[in-house]
Amino acid sequence: MKDKKLYYSLYLKAHNNAVDLLSEAEMLLKAHHYARSYFLAFTALEELSKSQAAADVYTGLLDTDNFLKIYTFHDKKMDRIQWATLDANEYPNNIHPETGKIFHVTKPKLKKRENSLYTSINLQAVKTPKESISRSDVEEMIHTVNIAMHQIMLMTEYYGHQIGTKGFMK
Repeated sequence: MKDKKLYYSLYLKAHNNAVDLLSEAEMLLKAHHYARSYFLAFTALEELSKSQAAADVYTGLLDTDNFLKIYTFHDKKMDRIQWATLDANEYPNNIHPETGKIFHVTKPKLKKRENSLYTSINLQAVKTPKESISRSDVEEMIHTVNIAMHQIMLMTEYYGHQIGTKGFMK
């Protein structure tokens, strides 16, 4: 029973951390710090994935061995939450709430996350994080995180499904 409480605690704390990361990403977006904003929003999405995986352990949908295989790898956490990108592209979720612009969200890529923090080089050029990440990139990522949070809340609070992915992952 102690393990279950531990995973429930991780579910809550990772979700709350994702909320904080998103809030900070939104502040940095308003201040035109796109690269760091993108990094925080991407990390918020990862934290939501971790939170949902922890909830799945708590509810018995996922065993601890598989959780540990997911928890320690960025790409596996992102694979588990790719549904958020799909949902962010569906009507009416794909409409920007302030501008009315239609989002065409692309799958988050770890390389882009790296580019939001580190200067990179290829055979043609050197690129800084400021040159690698645009306002549009950040808006898409923040939109995706907001949709993920909304869907999680909708399934658990509104529809009354159990925590974790069982309520909306078929």
